[in-house]
Amino acid sequence: MIKPILSIIIVSYNTKKLTLDCLRSVFADKSLSFNLKKPKSNSTIPTEIIVVDNASSDDSVSALKKVKNIHLLKNQKNIGFALANNQAYKIAKGNFILLLNSDTLILHSSISQSLTWLSSHPEASVCTAQLLNSDKSIQSSGGFFPNLLNVFTWSFGLDDLPFINQLVPPLHPHPPQFYTHDRFFLKDHPQDWVTGAYMLIRKSALSHTGLFDKNYFMYGEEVELSYRIKQNNPQTQTWYLIGPQIIHFGGASAKSKVDPILNEYRGILSFFKKHRPSGQYQLVKTILKINARLRALFYLLTLKPKSFKIYQQACFQF
Repeated sequence: MIKPILSIIIVSYNTKKLTLDCLRSVFADKSLSFNLKKPKSNSTIPTEIIVVDNASSDDSVSALKKVKNIHLLKNQKNIGFALANNQAYKIAKGNFILLLNSDTLILHSSISQSLTWLSSHPEASVCTAQLLNSDKSIQSSGGFFPNLLNVFTWSFGLDDLPFINQLVPPLHPHPPQFYTHDRFFLKDHPQDWVTGAYMLIRKSALSHTGLFDKNYFMYGEEVELSYRIKQNNPQTQTWYLIGPQIIHFGGASAKSKVDPILNEYRGILSFFKKHRPSGQYQLVKTILKINARLRALFYLLTLKPKSFKIYQQACFQF
């Protein structure tokens, strides 16, 4: 049995078809070898795949049992994205860990491309691929750590203005198709954090930090992890790469449209509660309440009842 260089972790929750399609796209990378007992050749990268099923009710487990060369972990309840990844991380043997969402498709040989890049750039601990929507338009992936200024500009839509993002590094930079002035995702560059949909990490960078904070269920955990990695080694970098590309469908495991919005608010609050002074936490809580109320009012006036109900619910959550 050959020790893997790369461990790919995929968390699945009621995404049977998406997970199977994702696995097929991973297996298509000819530079990776998934049979650790009998690798393709000495030039391929020994790779293990760990799939964690979070008590799916859509027959995912029986379908995944038929897939060769994966290690399947079956949970009796949905423990969330963070804890499920932690569960797989405990048994992962690779020198590099790839966190990969089940609702993704790997294009070209993006996994081996990004692994080659990260292994040859010792200044970096984390990298990601360029995320694309299903129509191949560019999708936002990560940004800068939350602080009072960028939470304020994000909450009140000020980050839509061209000059604001030059003064205040944004929490969520915009993809270029929405704001032509924002070219953030059109070039390779370091940034504070990247989305957990595709997050390639040196395992050595996690030796002192561990993986995700167990108090996160879904959304925001990759921001907090990236912050701890940076705290542990201030010189290390997280990189966004445009060469490797994946399609990310997004939101496939969310129970409703409410979940991503509420969990994003919770993720920001959890970050401030853990890593910022208590006074900042209370101020951000107030800012987010105002944000939810303004959005609820906007959708009420524009006659969009579904969106209004989402933000109305958010108003009473915090």
